[in-house]
Amino acid sequence: MAKSRLLIILEAYEKQLQDHLHAMHEKRQEVDAAWRRLRDIYEGEAAQAFIEAFEASSARLADYNERASDVSRRLRTKIEELRRFESPSGGEGAGL
Repeated sequence: MAKSRLLIILEAYEKQLQDHLHAMHEKRQEVDAAWRRLRDIYEGEAAQAFIEAFEASSARLADYNERASDVSRRLRTKIEELRRFESPSGGEGAGL
């Protein structure tokens, strides 16, 4: 049986979301590495203000990543449910 348009679109969205999360993770590692190098030499009042702003932004980004990962997990679950529903057995025994 052919996939429904909804399933095709959801799978494409899931792929884009996974690509985005992967890119965010890689860039975050780069920023964290650069921050560790800068933190060792950055001093003074401006440094303290930057540290506070960076750490607040870092916490917000971590929260975003956690929530986006949760969305991704839920999306993956719903896609699997839709696949089972669209299967030739019509979702019988799938627990829907």
